[in-house]
Formats: sequence, structure tokens, C-alpha cells
Amino acid sequence: MAVTYIGSVRRRRALCMRRRHLVELEDLSWWPRVFRDAATDYLVTALRVTKTYARLAPRLAAALKRSHTTRITDLCSGGGGPWPDLLPAVRALGVDVSLCLTDKYPNTEALAKVAAKTPGVRFETESVSATDVPERLAGFRTVFTAFHHFRPADARAILTSAVRDRQGIAIAEGTSRTPAALALMLLVPLAVWLLTPAIRPFRWSRLFWTYIVPVIPAAIMFDGIVSCLRIYTPAEMIAMAREAGGQAYDWEAGVEYPPGSPIPIPYLIGIPSVCGGPFSLTPELVL
Repeated sequence: MAVTYIGSVRRRRALCMRRRHLVELEDLSWWPRVFRDAATDYLVTALRVTKTYARLAPRLAAALKRSHTTRITDLCSGGGGPWPDLLPAVRALGVDVSLCLTDKYPNTEALAKVAAKTPGVRFETESVSATDVPERLAGFRTVFTAFHHFRPADARAILTSAVRDRQGIAIAEGTSRTPAALALMLLVPLAVWLLTPAIRPFRWSRLFWTYIVPVIPAAIMFDGIVSCLRIYTPAEMIAMAREAGGQAYDWEAGVEYPPGSPIPIPYLIGIPSVCGGPFSLTPELVL
């Protein structure tokens, strides 16, 4: 097993807070679908506007090339995640792959929109568990902005499933477990109010629950704060990868910074060792 870290160990440890696995509203089975879908629709728009994963595209493309895969199976896709921008970016780097979007609670209207606008994209209408991916959905697995939803045992199960099935896997969050990221979440209601007119598909219910009775901004802020407290660091993800039996994998973990953002985005990438040696793009030692 080869392990590569990217980032700054001492500084990142000093800034990191203790992880607390609190409950997000989005995780509750009884949480109304109108609010759940509103949150995933907002997240897709926010990811696009902030270009959260723009600098992760080369790392993902390198892993896909080393894996010799032609298919990506995205888990916990929500409303489509970063793929409307990320997939074209990966393809521009010389990786011709198809994409299948899946989720435990699929936002089928949003996923259908992504599939209709982006060639080579399809989605599953049925619920798909990230810890038990059906054999028919073979492909390089990705988890964006969702790994923190899982307790350590379930998070390890996601990695164990990928290792067992000999599939590459890439995990990336949309924020970090730092005081700065936590403070930034207090501005989320303002971001929701500003971005809502640009969110598609248009829904009168979204306007009502955003501007008249602001449940959506409050719920997204609450879940954002809880998300910050639940994010795994690169070191924690690498430890889980080892525990998942990933000795036959090459792992890379670290952080990337979205353009113009001071908030580090943690990620983990793993590919079977048979695909070649470490695929790190940067030689720095990291957390």
C-alpha cells in the first residue's frame, strides 16, 4: 500500500476541531421532501458558483487514467452534485468516461435535468446504498459533499465495499472542520436568498419557504453547521482506508482550496495497486 499526503500537517491539526457526529435534518427519513430537494438544489448551484471542485479535477482525472476505467458511479448524488461542471473538466483532461448518478433518496427531477444536459450521464431512480453498491453499477466510485453523513463504521463500510469490489474511489467534501468554515456557515442564509432566483427547476414552493417563511435558509444553515462538525480530516480518512483492508490500494489524501477561498477541501482517492504506483500530483507531506 502506498500512501501520499498533500497539505500541511502541523497547521491543519492546530486549526481542526474535535469531530462530533450530530444529526442533520437531511438525514432524517421524515424530513419533508420539499425541504430535502431544496437543499440539494441549492448545493448544486452553490458548487457551480464557487467552483468548489475545480482544482480537484486533475487529481480525479489522474486516478481515472490509472484505473483504466470508462465508468464513474457517483454515490449520494443529491441533486447532481458538481458534475455539470466537473465531468466536462475531467473529459477535457483526456478522460472519456460515462457517469451514473445514484442516491439513497434520489432527487429524480434534478438528476434527470443533469442527465438531459450532459452527454454520457444517466441516473438510478431506485434507492442505492453507498455501503452496498449493486454489482450492475460497477465503475470508479465517487462521493462528493456526503461522506460526513456516515458514522465511522459506515464510512469504513463504503471504503471496504470499494476495496472488496476492486473499484477505485474518490471522496471529497465541500467544507472543512475548522473554526473559519464554521463561522462562514452563519452567512449561508444570505447565500440562499441571493442564489435562489438562479436555482432550477423553478418552484413556487421554494420561493415561499425561502422568502415568506424562511425554513429553507434556516435548515440549510443548520445542516451546514452540523456538516462542519462531522467532516473527516485527510488523516482520519486514511486511517479508515487502512482499517477497511485497503492494503492492496494506493491512497492519496490531502486538501485543495477552491479559487479565492480560504477554506480547505479535504479529499481521499484510492486505486488498486495493480494499476500502478502512487499517483500524487504534488510531493508535499500532508495531514
